[in-house]
Amino acid sequence: MTEERNREILKRRRAGETFAAIARDHSVSVPRVRQIFEREERKDLRRKELAEADRRADQPNLLHLDPWVRQLLAEFCGKAEFTPDDVERRGFWRSNFSCEEPVWRAIVKWMALAGKQPAKLPFRWTIEEWQEHDFGDVPKRP
Repeated sequence: MTEERNREILKRRRAGETFAAIARDHSVSVPRVRQIFEREERKDLRRKELAEADRRADQPNLLHLDPWVRQLLAEFCGKAEFTPDDVERRGFWRSNFSCEEPVWRAIVKWMALAGKQPAKLPFRWTIEEWQEHDFGDVPKRP
């Protein structure tokens, strides 16, 4: 029911009707109608952005990310148009990103679409991993 109301508010406002007239018809305040309209506009814009992201040839692309995650990664990479390879080159591990857990999970999911996993830092390696690192390419004695 509220989804229908929200779509109607969006449609009527786009048609040029005033916030006051819409508020009167729905028995809500003018600021509330404005909030609903702005939120529905953002949702509509995001739906269009995701449709564009799916049509693009470069997959995964930065349009799949939410705007605030995109901004965080753009600052991290130092450029607005970045790829998963750029993020990996700068160091793709948890401590490089000062963000909340849901944002980190979104980054990991996006990078996984490109087949990339977070790197394990050297101080977190096991003894076997250190031995492989130190002695991996040393030829064995017969």
